[in-house]
Amino acid sequence: MTRLWISASLTGALLLTACGDNEPQTPANPTEDAAIPAEEPFAGAGWTLVASGEGVALRLEAGGDLIAAVACTRNPARLEAESDRFQRIMSEDRFTIGAGDEAYALAADLEAERAQGVEASGAIPPDLIDRLEAGGAIAFNYGSQSLGPFPAVPEADLETFVADCREIAG
Repeated sequence: MTRLWISASLTGALLLTACGDNEPQTPANPTEDAAIPAEEPFAGAGWTLVASGEGVALRLEAGGDLIAAVACTRNPARLEAESDRFQRIMSEDRFTIGAGDEAYALAADLEAERAQGVEASGAIPPDLIDRLEAGGAIAFNYGSQSLGPFPAVPEADLETFVADCREIAG
């Protein structure tokens, strides 16, 4: 009986401690205790539209470094994506583009000759073009590595990219 009483008392004390005070705590001096905002992950980055007879691409770069690129290419019609920020994983061939709240899988080219990063390609999903046109956030995922959401693409560049991709996709 004593053992049961000790266990019940100990369990009750642990439960009370775990629950704690659910009231939000206000810092004594909010300006001193406020969290310092983290640096914007894509500060100084900007999208560039690149169009040629081979296709159309949107490139997000900062200081000359490629963060992300997405392209619709001709002959054959393909969607391509790349990022120098991902580390290649030889057992991972799934590269995903997120647009809005949908994900689109591409096949990573693990044999691509590049100094750094990962590139991938696949068929051009018409639904992806629609999502991009709607202005949904764009993000990349490769294995457990994620980038994004990226800054918004300038409206005129996005319109050109979407129109060219639709034409290429047929």
